[in-house]
Amino acid sequence: MARSPSDAIAHAAQDGAQAIRDDSADGLRRRVAALEDEKQKLQQLVEYRSMFLSRLAHELRTPLTAILGFSEILISQERLSETQRGFCERIQNSAQQLQLTLNQLSDLARLEGGRSELRREEFSLVDLLRESCQALTRQAKKQDVRLSYEPPSDLPLIVSDRVKLGQVVYNFIAYAIARSPEAARVTIAAKEETLGFRIRIEDEGEVVADPARLETDLTRGRAGCSELGLAIAKQNVGLLGASLRIQNRPPRGLQISILLPAIAPDKPTR
Repeated sequence: MARSPSDAIAHAAQDGAQAIRDDSADGLRRRVAALEDEKQKLQQLVEYRSMFLSRLAHELRTPLTAILGFSEILISQERLSETQRGFCERIQNSAQQLQLTLNQLSDLARLEGGRSELRREEFSLVDLLRESCQALTRQAKKQDVRLSYEPPSDLPLIVSDRVKLGQVVYNFIAYAIARSPEAARVTIAAKEETLGFRIRIEDEGEVVADPARLETDLTRGRAGCSELGLAIAKQNVGLLGASLRIQNRPPRGLQISILLPAIAPDKPTR
């Protein structure tokens, strides 16, 4: 039976629509396959980069340990002149800075490779903050910055990874000191909240264009802080199940707020 013109037109339209759907589906499948291939290539590049960083840190650590050891022996000699002692101390300080960078490279390689683990323990957040401030006292004095930390007396213990949290606190305080002008103050505070504990670090430096990308604020070469340290601190915040908020405090200053769970997760979170 012959089709009417209207039926023929309708059938042709259906065939055309089906062809378009088939072409769209094929195109979508090809696009998904291409994206999956690109994802695998990127993952492979990340793995290669992590392997390179780990190997680099390992190969440099042995000679660096020798440099630190011999510099310590030289500094302990009583017959050194002031000039000679000053040279030895410069060698030691440079080696210690390089050692810190190598340790950060190793940490970053583990984080990128997904090999980082949490070692939970119960400890005092008050003590950890005090120790971080003490470790950075020399840097603060060198830059004529005053550290202000008044620990609360009734803060309960926290269950978390002390080392990773220590890296977070140390690097963010170091950053606040590094970006502060002379005679400025960096304030560190902690308190208990419903969802856990909040650490707040405030400085009196210039406002930043993009608080979410602190690394771009280090282009002026400030001493005592590095892009690696900030990258590790940000990664560790996520691993600890914490949240990070960074905002300007016009007309001057930046506030870094870290909300920590009272008990860190069993496994690292992303």
